Amino acid sequence: MTRIRFRFARGKELCYLSHLDMLRLFQRAMRRAALPLAFTQGFSPRPRFSLAAPLPVGATAAKEYGEVDLAEPLEPVSFLRRLGEQLPAGLALTGAVTVPPGAPSLAAEVNAALYHAFWREEGTAPPAEALQEALDRLLAQRQIMVRRPGRKGQAGEQDIRPFIFSAGLLPPGENGLALRLLLQVGSKGGLAPFRLLEQLLPEAKEPAEHLWRLHRQGLYIYRKETLAEPFPEGGGWKAHG
Repeated sequence: MTRIRFRFARGKELCYLSHLDMLRLFQRAMRRAALPLAFTQGFSPRPRFSLAAPLPVGATAAKEYGEVDLAEPLEPVSFLRRLGEQLPAGLALTGAVTVPPGAPSLAAEVNAALYHAFWREEGTAPPAEALQEALDRLLAQRQIMVRRPGRKGQAGEQDIRPFIFSAGLLPPGENGLALRLLLQVGSKGGLAPFRLLEQLLPEAKEPAEHLWRLHRQGLYIYRKETLAEPFPEGGGWKAHG
């Protein structure tokens, strides 16, 4: 069995697809590409395939990752060519590598997402100084409690402060007012960026999704305040210790 890890970008053409839609899109493309997919066992076999972390609906992305197990060996360059020919506009493969046996899975490695959030309507943007003050006040809190829907309609509360690694304003640019958000994702818990943005401007009359445009710069392995990509540049493989 061969495991291929691949990297891709998602443009505005597909930004409103859900995570489940993305999984289905890739699976159908892999079948059309006649890739030698490996399947799970049991009564309902499924391709052994996953994406690293759900992307918020409405967001674009530069460096997303997926993994797929193949029943037969296949060179990464052939994988890229065959799968790339079956993908729609708005999805672009940007790399693929063979994962060595025993290497950690994407789900086990990826724990951070870096977002850039851009204010949609420049003329209605709050002053940068006011936004910085609001951000400072929010991050100074030891706890940031938000309501979280529970089972059977019972709502609870959750502290989202541990899921915020860092947040700040980006330097002024052609895209206007913008934030840099480094947030936790993964199996140990995570934070959707729009939930943080709602807490930043709680008095806003519009939902955060209407005020901010999201672009995910990348997914990372975050350890000891350093970021590492879960993907080797140049085609080789280097384990992250």
